[in-house]
Amino acid sequence: MAFKTLAAMSLAASLLSGVVPVLNPGTPANSSAVYRLYNAHTGEHFYTTDRSECTHLISVGWLYEGTGWQAYNTGDPVYRLYNPNANGGDHYYTVNKDEADNLVKLGWKWDNGGSPVFYSSGDLNLYVAYNPNAKSGTHNYTTSQTEQNHLASVGWKNEGVAWKVADLGIEEGNPGNRTVKVDENVTGAGGAEQNNPGSYRTLYSNKMFDYTDLDNETPVIAFSGDIAINGQGKSDYETQFVIAGNGSGSGQIGIELHYQAGNDALFKQGEINVTVINFPANAGTSGEQFYSVNTIAPKIVDNQFVHLTVHYYAKGYMAAFVNDQLVGLYKTQLTTPNAYILHNFCNAGVEFRNLKVEKNGVDVTNQGVPGFSATSGTASLVNGAY
Repeated sequence: MAFKTLAAMSLAASLLSGVVPVLNPGTPANSSAVYRLYNAHTGEHFYTTDRSECTHLISVGWLYEGTGWQAYNTGDPVYRLYNPNANGGDHYYTVNKDEADNLVKLGWKWDNGGSPVFYSSGDLNLYVAYNPNAKSGTHNYTTSQTEQNHLASVGWKNEGVAWKVADLGIEEGNPGNRTVKVDENVTGAGGAEQNNPGSYRTLYSNKMFDYTDLDNETPVIAFSGDIAINGQGKSDYETQFVIAGNGSGSGQIGIELHYQAGNDALFKQGEINVTVINFPANAGTSGEQFYSVNTIAPKIVDNQFVHLTVHYYAKGYMAAFVNDQLVGLYKTQLTTPNAYILHNFCNAGVEFRNLKVEKNGVDVTNQGVPGFSATSGTASLVNGAY
């Protein structure tokens, strides 16, 4: 399966269903989200406020990276131009009309019919960096000073402030990520619940993926199965589908389907949420452990079978899928001197079918020690060591 296609399917489904990606709390009125996309083949980032344009690009393989920033709907116009002579094409954005006119004279084409694609207005800086060694994707636009500094450190030219914007988008390291502590003062290493003052796990709502090229990579271990849960009248219940290491500070990765989660506003109340679990090896209790709640994932209901898949790669990445749609792709590390431990825990009613395990692309489902015990009912456990 191509990761670009699965990522495209996941967001395209949410956009087409009318679900707008979550924006920052207190988003300014009279403003629009600027969607940010990435073309893994050309290295170009693309920015648009047009949901239809965003959805189309996702459908043809662009990766969705969340909202780059929030733009006021009035102000100084920002123009987008297209260079058809670049390798794979290239887009450039500028608030300078004279610069835009000059680029057109040199062979660039007006994009969006020459009309503004968004406007410069607000108090926050949007930075631009230029890559002198690229033929496509030569410019990057970001509100993140950290991202800007990183690009400069790897050879990009820091060109300073491009224009002004209304608010941050949803990207790692800003309030749009809505990072909070969960399980404070009780969380032990590896996700254990214990009395550990000062400990905590972090939770991210719609955490952006750690993008990398895994299309041609075979997972070291792949765990999949069809799961259906039933709350049996409970007000808060969950199932966890997990791959774990088995060494010291082993770490674990997986998918959680969680109904309600108490009264936590970061979860859609009254629905089963998709959550990606990532407790890297040796994460300890200092906050490196996190849950990423995908609040724009398709709704799941009681007794509905869904296909869950968790992959772990030698590159040090994990990927999680629900019904073959990518819901999480993150850097991580498992400690596995002997084997991987696979398990599914549910504190409500649960049914399993079509459980499958692959190591390095080879089906080893029936080789686990101990083998699977496909049970159902309260506090059921399916486990195996591979």
